Amino acid sequence: MMTDEKQEIVPFNKVQGIASTNVPAYSNEYDDFISFEGSYLHGIYTGFKWQCVEFARRWLLLRKSCTFKNIGSAADIWQELTYVERITDGEKFPLKTYSNGSLHKPNCDTFLIYPRSEDMSHGHIAIICEVQENFIRVAEENYHFHYWLNNYARQIPMIYRNGLYYIEDYYNVYGWMEIENNHQLKPLDESNINLVLQKYQQSKPIGELKRCFILNKTFDHDYSSVDINNGKEKFLIQSNNKNVFYYQANEDFVVNISNTSNELYRLFMQTVDYIIHNDKFLTFFEIPHQIWFRIRRSWTDEHDFDIIDHMNFKFDGKHFKLYQYKSNQALTIFQSTIAQEKWAQDMNLNYDFTSSFQLHHLFVRQWKRLNIQTTLHILMDNDNPKDLEIILYMKTIMTEAGINSKLCLLSNDLYWKDSIIVDKDGEIIKIVWKLWNWKTIFQDLRDQYRDNKGGEEGWKSMNNERPCISDILLNEQIRIIEPLLKSIINHKAFFSVLYRMFSNHSDILQNECFSSEDSKHISFMNSSMEEQNNDGIEEYFDSHHISQEILSDKNSKNSDEIIVSWMIYSLCSGFSICEHQNHTTNANNAKTYCCII
Repeated sequence: MMTDEKQEIVPFNKVQGIASTNVPAYSNEYDDFISFEGSYLHGIYTGFKWQCVEFARRWLLLRKSCTFKNIGSAADIWQELTYVERITDGEKFPLKTYSNGSLHKPNCDTFLIYPRSEDMSHGHIAIICEVQENFIRVAEENYHFHYWLNNYARQIPMIYRNGLYYIEDYYNVYGWMEIENNHQLKPLDESNINLVLQKYQQSKPIGELKRCFILNKTFDHDYSSVDINNGKEKFLIQSNNKNVFYYQANEDFVVNISNTSNELYRLFMQTVDYIIHNDKFLTFFEIPHQIWFRIRRSWTDEHDFDIIDHMNFKFDGKHFKLYQYKSNQALTIFQSTIAQEKWAQDMNLNYDFTSSFQLHHLFVRQWKRLNIQTTLHILMDNDNPKDLEIILYMKTIMTEAGINSKLCLLSNDLYWKDSIIVDKDGEIIKIVWKLWNWKTIFQDLRDQYRDNKGGEEGWKSMNNERPCISDILLNEQIRIIEPLLKSIINHKAFFSVLYRMFSNHSDILQNECFSSEDSKHISFMNSSMEEQNNDGIEEYFDSHHISQEILSDKNSKNSDEIIVSWMIYSLCSGFSICEHQNHTTNANNAKTYCCII
């Protein structure tokens, strides 16, 4: 699980190499990242993408037509896994263990098992794919992340001393596990999957979320929430200073939200691509015509500056339903990454992992990925002092990522100098992070600038001394985090287009245009549009109302919860729970809970 920094790192989800003629190994990119997205081969669950156990199970399936039961972690395999099962007839084949320092020389096609250690908290499993006199070769996932030069991941020394065989790796090794009667096992016949017993072909898990209580419990600090890992269950704790309530989710729930989020995010990107290249939709999305070329360039060039996205879901017990919900993303991510760890400490909980670690760590990593070498200016608005805590947290993230940043109050600290925007120290503004939404910025553009047919170069600010918001955030010379392309995803009409493009998708709630008198829907937006005679998706905006279907209580066991899924660099990296008191999606009625992973 060590990263080899001297070689090119393979991005997540990309193939590193091929083992045993037909078993691809995929990169997890970082050894401390857990995607919680399930991997399936011919309907058979192999594990989380792309963990070492996933590779071992998929290798076993393709090369031996076998699988093995769910296991807590790779290290647990040594003591808890006693057999593998052939998926064509259910026959069990025992596993025999040989401790490192054994009379028995390891053979090909055996498992190499590592215990837990400081650097490998879950241990590790690899496949021994070649055995020579003084070394073995292994295939694996989630150890190194470079491209393989051959049909194996790495070579490990093996010595014969005092009549015993030792595998001398960087980390301690439990030993190796061989399948008895291995000669009876054949590669999977992928041309005739009907031979696979149905019990091994699983549908994607549904999962379960429960709201639980602890009575008469109070705490010294009023942090938002915490999650812990207690055995195989995940918990989320929240205090109202009288009682404690928490959410209990099983592993299937975590897999389900990750699978759904990653799948829908890909549909999000297809929808953005459609909208951003369609003049009619840019008009409807209230994007000023003068910056159409800018937003299209942002879509092409600025994906890396898209730090974090989120999706909101309702859970009806079977599906996650994509849901429009007004929430403060910056505030919620702040609570999700900070508060839960403090809760766990205050409660003296014995936990192994919290998603606050995952989210915070990945947040820092994404900023590092940008490789920003100049000063980054954090824009502040003196009209919103409540955002200061969030801004200071973001500055901490940047510092951990090795980025030099400055806080700048918009009304006091920025100036024009020879048509260039500088801060109060005279430093040129080149990269900016902001909390303002793009709708506010576009309105500022309309308010602050005179209409000029000569294009963006002809614009002239009405304030000759200090730049306004749009001067900064729509400036050709300044890079913005989050980028201009986010104005599409964050627009309320986005879900309407998404629904029309993927109306048959079971996880996308109906978003239609019709009278708000229909009691099954709630109006989000009024928009007067000219009638269209064309067929297709653009007819969708003929009506005055854009509305969203809401789930009734009888269809939703968890009618009060909004699940907020966090996407960092296009991957689900954690989620939060918000609870509201009624179906009116108003952030003022919400209590924010933190991530469960």
